[in-house]
Amino acid sequence: MTGVAVLIDVPAFRESLPAAVAAAAERLLHDGAVARPEAVGGGARSVVTDGGDRFEPWVGVVDRALTGDCDCPAGAGDDGLCAHAVAVALAAFEDGIRFSAAGIPHGDDGDDEPDRADYRRAVESLGPRQLTELVVDQALRDRGFAARLLGRAGLLGGPPPTGLADAVRDASNVTGGGRWEIADVELAGLRLVAETEIVTVWPATVEMLDLVEEAIEVWDELAGILVDAWEVRRTDPEDVTEPLLAAHRALCERLELDSAEIESRIGRLADRCDFVPVT
Repeated sequence: MTGVAVLIDVPAFRESLPAAVAAAAERLLHDGAVARPEAVGGGARSVVTDGGDRFEPWVGVVDRALTGDCDCPAGAGDDGLCAHAVAVALAAFEDGIRFSAAGIPHGDDGDDEPDRADYRRAVESLGPRQLTELVVDQALRDRGFAARLLGRAGLLGGPPPTGLADAVRDASNVTGGGRWEIADVELAGLRLVAETEIVTVWPATVEMLDLVEEAIEVWDELAGILVDAWEVRRTDPEDVTEPLLAAHRALCERLELDSAEIESRIGRLADRCDFVPVT
């Protein structure tokens, strides 16, 4: 757990920065070198491009102090924040990202630390070319990974892909005609999850939220089939329900909808769903 949110005094934070660090951070922001930050580990993380190099700083509150964690060779400044971390902090403040009173750099809470440590050692043992080839090969095989990769690098271009809209249409028709099996229902649900995970890598929009709500409604009809088919199904309804609802909650937060609109949307969904526990 990352604790309760804290209020950051942004003007005071700016005044506390060394002049050189502040100037470098402002230059990075002015040049568009900072990708849109994401809330991670009770703080914020982003990709920063500086002089042809890419860094992934995290910034958050640790031991009651605003702290940066960056992989740049320059290291931290006098206050523990390099220019890359400062730029991410300023971008996060601008986006309204809320900071926790007990941040965890890069969201590493230690729940799977043994696995993470093994993977980190493996990555650190590879040369840049080997690591690049592995990442590119994985991106070519996995569209979800490819979207996350481009998002982290700040290289997402154009509108979100249409895969989720296609998946919603196909799921709504999966039992509509001809012969179908429980496996068809399961595959339709898993495709909804996969396409939702891809599309939500893009900046959040109301249209995206509307589409995820449509996906939830379509899945509700199919979830009832899986509930009745408990003896033969291989996929539990929750395996689709939970990630779809999590995406809906995350989009509402990213869009910073007020509580009244969120309640209205949840109410409409709840009225239309019998098997998806919308709350």
